[in-house]
Amino acid sequence: MIRFILVAVGLMFIFRSSAQVVIGGDEEKSADKPVKERKEKVSDGKTAVYLMTNWSLTNRTLTENEGLYAEPLGKRADETSLNTWSFGIGLRNTIHANVFWDGGISFYRNGESYLFNGQDTMFAYQTYYNYIAMPLRINAVVGKDFQWNAGIGIVPQMFTSYRQEQQWETTTDSKGDETIKTKSGYNSFAISAIFNVGLTMNFSNGWGLFVSPEARLQLNSTYREIDPYVHKGRMFGVSFGLVRNL
Repeated sequence: MIRFILVAVGLMFIFRSSAQVVIGGDEEKSADKPVKERKEKVSDGKTAVYLMTNWSLTNRTLTENEGLYAEPLGKRADETSLNTWSFGIGLRNTIHANVFWDGGISFYRNGESYLFNGQDTMFAYQTYYNYIAMPLRINAVVGKDFQWNAGIGIVPQMFTSYRQEQQWETTTDSKGDETIKTKSGYNSFAISAIFNVGLTMNFSNGWGLFVSPEARLQLNSTYREIDPYVHKGRMFGVSFGLVRNL
């Protein structure tokens, strides 16, 4: 009996000692094993996405189409500028320390207005030409937290719709209005040149704000070749919005 107790105690002692050695070995291994630190991704500032809106004072050049289809400008010679809003999203990518390109997709609107005031009569309209556009620009840039840039590019534009809002008043004090809409009868594709300067203010959290005065000059006619006039939009305005550095 005593022998059995001694053997049991001996086995317990050996087991305990072995267990301590194994456990100690694991601790040793885990101590030697390098601990992986979790690193948060930090923006390198080379790529960014942006969301913008644009206000523009828009007008046009309007000339008679040469040849068989020409007509006098008539009252259209008295058309004036029109305030319009556009908006879009895009991507910026740095290709050199002081150069980045940007491109995106936008909804552009330009147009003109007309107002005639006679004795006890009035007639007015506002004409809008709507486009889905894909601006593409090259910009020179200086600065980091405050970035100044100047750019030039082209804007392919797909015509989506025409809208004219008319208002009138007659000598009998009768007033009325009408909206004319169409999606056909115009050049389906236009292209503009774009010029811009701007300032972007970058924050430490990866976000930024920008403001960018710009001009867009349409290079081909809004109307078809068989129309009596050659119409080219002109837009002078300012874009502003948010930037997210990736």
